[in-house]
Amino acid sequence: MIGILTFYWADNHGALLQAYALRRYLEKQGEQVTIIPYAPYKLAANYWLVPFGGRRREDGSLRYCFYYGVFLRNLQTLGRFEKRRKLMRMFRRRYLTSALPVRDAKNIPLKAYKSVFIGSDQVWNPEITAGMDDAYIGNLPRREDCRLIAYGASFGGATLSEADREAFVRHVGIFHAVSVREQSGAEYARRLLGREVEHVLDPSLLLERSDWEEIAKFPPEKDYILLYQMPLRKPLLLFAKALSARLGKKLVAFSNPADAHSIQAYEPKAGAGPAEFVGYIRNAFCVITNSFHGTALSILFEKPFLTYCQSTRDIRQKDLLKSLGLTSHLLDLEEEPEPPVEEIWASTDWEQVRAQLFEERERSRRFIDENK
Repeated sequence: MIGILTFYWADNHGALLQAYALRRYLEKQGEQVTIIPYAPYKLAANYWLVPFGGRRREDGSLRYCFYYGVFLRNLQTLGRFEKRRKLMRMFRRRYLTSALPVRDAKNIPLKAYKSVFIGSDQVWNPEITAGMDDAYIGNLPRREDCRLIAYGASFGGATLSEADREAFVRHVGIFHAVSVREQSGAEYARRLLGREVEHVLDPSLLLERSDWEEIAKFPPEKDYILLYQMPLRKPLLLFAKALSARLGKKLVAFSNPADAHSIQAYEPKAGAGPAEFVGYIRNAFCVITNSFHGTALSILFEKPFLTYCQSTRDIRQKDLLKSLGLTSHLLDLEEEPEPPVEEIWASTDWEQVRAQLFEERERSRRFIDENK
């Protein structure tokens, strides 16, 4: 049995899709796989209607915060919030796990597994995990013959504090194998660990287009501009609205429920879970996004797309586009408020992208197959 430790608990399209993708890939190789239901309160509660989450103090201790502003915005969009949360829960139970959550890393039952994959997603970003989380760095009670393997883990652009570096090196340093989703993150991990660290694809790109079409729920409309934002960026919304008017295409937009009040006129009325998200990308005329997984699935479905990058977290998208020769699809609205989108899309050599993606995919699959 193989276990996967990842952000399966997050009400986030990308988090659930990457968890599904890694599980599905391993199952296609004939393995028995389960998502380990680790969902600590400090992380999972961020997505509740009444949200609170763990934040680390300067002395390293944990404090819990109630996010009053997010709570108010959740109430403003309560119907949409509950619809989206229901779709997330349905997807999680059908494709990931319906087991009761484990709240403490000390209670994770590893004795049943021959190996445990940790990742993908930002499991090594202490800004998200309120300090280095014991489960995601492998500080767990386990059998000596249970392999710990990091697959596509990400720092998300974060630089570790001295305390986090010490914990990271002490525990991840003895993993059976280590791989990271971003090239820059792989280089950073090599410097910290002094050992080989592979650069691999996000699990969503391990699967074929047909694999995603099997689980997609397609919207009735087609030929629209899809705007997918995580989080909401007003310049990107204004750009998408202008592009919609210029091309004469309907604009469909969705974001976090907490941001949805800002773009209500463009929100899909039924809400969208992970399966709907895949369907919306598949049916779109083009995609405008600042999301890593919005970018990844646009590439997989060979959609005309633009990716807006504005913060250090966006290094994930930049690394992916650079590795596939698609940096022309980076959107910089400060440098170029009106980019030649038709020219960019017309010049995309999808045959070359497919060839490069095949090479990256084979290398990533080889890492899994040799270490599982």
